[in-house]
Amino acid sequence: MNQRFPRLSRWVALLILVTFTSGCVMAPVVPPLGAVYTRVEAPLDLNSQNGKVIGEKRGEASSVAILGLFAFGDAGIRTACKNGGLEKVTHVDYRYTNVLLGIFCKYTTIVYGE
Repeated sequence: MNQRFPRLSRWVALLILVTFTSGCVMAPVVPPLGAVYTRVEAPLDLNSQNGKVIGEKRGEASSVAILGLFAFGDAGIRTACKNGGLEKVTHVDYRYTNVLLGIFCKYTTIVYGE
């Protein structure tokens, strides 16, 4: 019994390390993380238009990670513009969703413009 506890604690520590070093946790702006569920939306472009009006059109593009092992998708600004029919970007936000410390993560780029 005494031998199993140190082995188990090493596996738990390794699991925590893998979770926190997976690309899912590393967003361009690191959001506050909840242990069970996180969903935040914030500006990605910190110099966005300096008070000018945000465009009427909106486009989104997302990428997803599962278990910190599989990641797929295209969350690029170009893809978000294509999805929203934008030719000119005036502002960029992001949305970040995380369930149970990385079992499921979703990063969405949101663009506004004309």
